[in-house]
Amino acid sequence: MTYALIPAALLAALFIWLFLRRRPHALFVLAYEKTGTPAPFSRLKNQWITAAEFEKTLKRLLARGFTAISPEALAAGKKMPQKPVLLAFMGGYRSFITEIFPLLQKYKVCAAVFLAPDLAGQYNAWQDPHLEPWQNLLTEKELKTLQKSGLVSFGALALGGRDLTAVSAEEAVYLAQESLFRLKDQLGLAPAGFAFWPAKHFDEKKAAEILGGKNNLPVITPVCGINPAERKTGFLKTLAPSKHPFSVRYALWKRR
Repeated sequence: MTYALIPAALLAALFIWLFLRRRPHALFVLAYEKTGTPAPFSRLKNQWITAAEFEKTLKRLLARGFTAISPEALAAGKKMPQKPVLLAFMGGYRSFITEIFPLLQKYKVCAAVFLAPDLAGQYNAWQDPHLEPWQNLLTEKELKTLQKSGLVSFGALALGGRDLTAVSAEEAVYLAQESLFRLKDQLGLAPAGFAFWPAKHFDEKKAAEILGGKNNLPVITPVCGINPAERKTGFLKTLAPSKHPFSVRYALWKRR
């Protein structure tokens, strides 16, 4: 009977070790979507985070010694702070400038916005309005305001916010590379990264093929996870605080 308890004790010890062990070298990418308060009939409420919730996250990060980094610093291979975190906002929603930007200014924290440049000043036409009311997107004037602040970097989504898993390989290449070109040529914003969002099932090889030599840019993905700190650029895993708040808080706690 005593010997039979040994495997169970070992398994319990292993579980406790996995639960408690620190992750001293990790890069977190916290990926957000919509900010503000969702409509009462929204079916996608887990995509939203309020300004108050985001401010709590910011305070928690700063209190624990985290430093927000930009995609440009990552791409340049600069030495990372002891606890780096990249704050990424997907979609280019207009609520970013009203809900989030004031908090970035208040706490002097940088972030990155990923948008479809051809939809600037319009609405998120990629989303089914039966699931979620359409939201206004940042205008060119607002993008310039954010750019001048020095706190916001800009990355590209595929043109039209298209899901690249739903198109041919040739069209995926066009939608991605043309988006990066228009971000710079049409909006005057230096591309700091690319986001495969909400596309799934892309690995680093496919991403490199689609981006065609622009693989020095940090690539944000919907793949959930934590990145090693020594990875300066590449195919970055993400954590979604609005969808999985407790698991994200647990992951950040392990980086203590």
